[in-house]
Amino acid sequence: MKVIRVTPRGFCLGVVKSIKLAKQAIKDYPENKIYMIGKIVHNDKIVQEFRDLGVILLDDSKKTRMDLLNEVEANQVVIFSAHGTDPKVIEEAKNKNLIIIDTKCEWVLKTEDLINEFLSKNWKIIFIGKQNHPETIALTSLSKKISLVTCDEDIDNLPTTSLKIMVTNQTTLSKIDTKKLYDKIKSKFPEAVFKNDLCDATLERQEAVLRLNPNDVELLFVVGDKSSNNSNKLVEIAKTIGIDAILIQSKEDINKDILKKYKSVAVTAGASTPSILQLSVIKFLEEF
Repeated sequence: MKVIRVTPRGFCLGVVKSIKLAKQAIKDYPENKIYMIGKIVHNDKIVQEFRDLGVILLDDSKKTRMDLLNEVEANQVVIFSAHGTDPKVIEEAKNKNLIIIDTKCEWVLKTEDLINEFLSKNWKIIFIGKQNHPETIALTSLSKKISLVTCDEDIDNLPTTSLKIMVTNQTTLSKIDTKKLYDKIKSKFPEAVFKNDLCDATLERQEAVLRLNPNDVELLFVVGDKSSNNSNKLVEIAKTIGIDAILIQSKEDINKDILKKYKSVAVTAGASTPSILQLSVIKFLEEF
């Protein structure tokens, strides 16, 4: 079987930084309880490794970050995820005298600064994002002047405004989907300022998939967590160019009966997927 390794793939610098900060906190505060509010990155293997080191994970889709913070004991350590956190939650953590480890990705911070810059000028913000994604929740919490757009219908429902408009987006969306929404917003608000903020790692991994030739690649395996937005988008993008694509979390998810139908496959991985998972998949396929 022909196996193509898509490059780049796997860990981005933001994920590396977040994991490093969290591991350093474990070393620095051995006498404290260490809590993690939400999954530090969207990969269960990484999260489980932290739990094995004694980190207390607080993650419940039915609860807000503030609700979860209320479960943290005062004077202990709290790790906030790479996706960003509502400033009000950070402030409450300070009020509880918590040791704060904010692992926010630099690209999310860049988007946050951009939004705050335009808010300070009294602009209206349109934010393109995935509903209930932690990054979207964090960034739309910055102001009531931010309208969330997840689909065409949301754009149709946007009211007219006398304010100037700036449009930006979640960092891990599909470049194809984002462009469609940007174009529709532009047709409704032609004077709006557009600041496409897909992070470099997301864009590079998507463009690497788009460079694949459907004549050479019959099937793409995307190694990533089911909750990873950037991993799911890699699957979607592959399908737009006529390549079958499957999201798997490890080699154990590979269906051997299905695999027998293909002669050439490619492998890529989401930005929060450990190398060990990618390499085990590649090794399995090369030996199949």
